[in-house]
This record gives sequence, structure tokens and C-alpha cells, in this order.
Amino acid sequence: MKALVVILFLSLLVMNASVVNAHELSSGYLTLNAGEENTYSGELLLKPDDIGQVAGLDTNGNGALTWGEIHQNQPLLERYITKVLSIRVDDSPCEINLSMPNIRSVSGDSYLVSPIQVMCESGGTLGIHYDGIFEHSPTHKLLVNVNLADQSGSRSQGSSKSTSDNTSVTSVLDTDSRSVTFDASTTSLTALFISLVYEGVWHIFIGIDHILFLVATLLTVNLVREQKQWQKEPSTSRILKHTVILVSAFTLAHSITLTATALNFIALDSRLVELGIAISVLLTALNNIYPLIVRLGIITFAFGLLHGMGFASVFADLNAQSNNLVLSVAAFNIGVEVGQLAIVAVLLPLLLWLRHFAFYAKTLMPLLSSVIAIIAINWTIQRW
Repeated sequence: MKALVVILFLSLLVMNASVVNAHELSSGYLTLNAGEENTYSGELLLKPDDIGQVAGLDTNGNGALTWGEIHQNQPLLERYITKVLSIRVDDSPCEINLSMPNIRSVSGDSYLVSPIQVMCESGGTLGIHYDGIFEHSPTHKLLVNVNLADQSGSRSQGSSKSTSDNTSVTSVLDTDSRSVTFDASTTSLTALFISLVYEGVWHIFIGIDHILFLVATLLTVNLVREQKQWQKEPSTSRILKHTVILVSAFTLAHSITLTATALNFIALDSRLVELGIAISVLLTALNNIYPLIVRLGIITFAFGLLHGMGFASVFADLNAQSNNLVLSVAAFNIGVEVGQLAIVAVLLPLLLWLRHFAFYAKTLMPLLSSVIAIIAINWTIQRW
């Protein structure tokens, strides 16, 4: 009865929460592509609620930015962006020009997209400094992707087009690290590989839906179903074997679809993918409480295919260039696996210890599964 009261309280708390997001609460994207004569073109993507508050676009103060407010207050938007975003080559500042913004859906979230044109006086080391949104949300992060023209490449005589290759580099700016520099002549494939491994790890840690799916999947790994009840699994080796099977199934599945989607072999609407991920978390949590499937390997593999498409949608947001696409996919995939294994490394010892307490199987596991299910219901409603 006490457990039911707690579940009811948590249900009301979660269902009445104003925002329950599966991904980073505040994130943005900046993409820049090198052009001719020391110019760059690209886009700055910020969440409407974030930019609406800090730039004063939300004139009626209702927390919901409308297209009319965006259009009417475009000068305020441009003034704010040019104030918080500065781009320079070596020690010379570059001129930033903004065009009319638009709205775009990225990984199930709406973003205000501001097209950017950057004009620099000369070539050299590109530096970016960003101070936006942090006063509104200290956890805000800006993912920066720059496609640099190789300054060592030559130009064909009588032609304005460069014959050099491009190098795609990625970095993340946050409240503690607001500046980054890029130099095509010193940027290596190793640096690209390391940066995308980091992005994969980072996405796992901010992807609460992926984390909760993994947690829900492992909550019963230390238990065995007997006489229609969850009982303590006495064998540590069986727990480890079961964990390896589930984690391997999930890893293999999302690696397949992440790679296939990133390489454009398959494609699915990102909103359907995000909805499917929410439902997968819900069904996995409910199965812990009312188990219809005890051997979870096959179902974990199936749900892993969906999660891989979710990872791929984020990978696409990095705008990885085709000249390094295979390397980029491999690096991002490795990062996802490293982040996942780190979570398992923390969770598994705890589950091995908790199995010795009777309240875990009877109360704690169903309670945790119920909370996860409630959160997943909220995500499902939001993404429907």
C-alpha cells in the first residue's frame, strides 16, 4: 500500500511537470561551411523558448514563441546573436550577417534556424566565441560543426574554385568552455575521430530516454521469474551472462541502424523514431511489472534498432561530411558504446548488491519501473 501511495505521488509529480524532456534541456547547433574568398555560410539553431526569453522575442511573456513574434522582432534576434556570437580569423574579427529565420524540427524538437553568412578579411586559424543562453540555462550547450577548406590546397589558374579537400571538425561549447579554434592545416583525422567519440559519449549521457531504456532493461537482470514472482537470482555468473546478452543485443542492433541510417541506406521520419523510442521505454518498464516476456534478448534487439535510428538523427545533426563519413560513423558509434558501457559499469555492481534484499524484487524494482513507465507515458504524449 505504501508503495502504491509513493507511485501515485510520483505519477502526479511527473505528469504535472511543465517539461519532461528526453534529451538535453537546452542545446543548440552551429554549422559553418567554408566558401570562396574567406567566407563561410551556415546556420545557428536554437530552441525557440530559449532564444525567445533571452533575446526578448516573447513579447507577450507567455513562454510560447510564435512566428509572428519572430518576424516582428527579427532585429532583436539579430542584435542578440551578433552580441553573443563572435567569429574571427587569427586576430581579425569577421563580419556576421543574418537572414530571415525559419523553424525546423531536429530529432523531434523544434529549433529556430538563423541562416548565417560570415565574411573574413583573410585566411588562417578560425576562432569562435559564444556567450548565448548561458544566463538563462547554465546547462546549455552549443554543438559546433565547421567544414574547413584546406588552406594548403591550390586553385586552378583562371578559376575561382578551390581544388582542395575539406575537413569537417566538431566541438562543443558550454558555460565553462565558450571558445574554440579550428585550423584546417593542423586538424587531423585523429582529432576528428576523438571529437566524434566524445560526441557519442556526450549524447548517451544527455539522452535520458536511452539511459532509462537501458536501466529498465537491466532492472530484472539480477532476478529470476519463479511461480509468477520475481525471486533473487543466486548465480552471479548467470547475471553476468544475462547482462552480456542484453547489452550485446542492444549494442548490435543500434550499431546496425545507426550505421545504415547515417550512410543513407535506410530512412525514417525522426518524429516516428522518437515516438517509437518512448514507447520502447514504456513497454520495457511495464514488462518488469507485468512480465509477458522473460527472455528479453530478442525484444531488446528489436528496440535497439529504433534507438540506433535515434542516435543516427543526432549524428546527422553534426553534418558529418561525406569525405570522412565512414570514419565519423565509426567514431560516433564507438562513443555511444563507451558511454553505454560506463552506465552498465556503474549500474551492474549496484544490482548485484541489491538482489540480496527482499524489498528489491517486491518493492524497489516495481517502483523504479513504474516511475520510468510514467515518464515514458509523458514522452509518448509529447511526441504523438
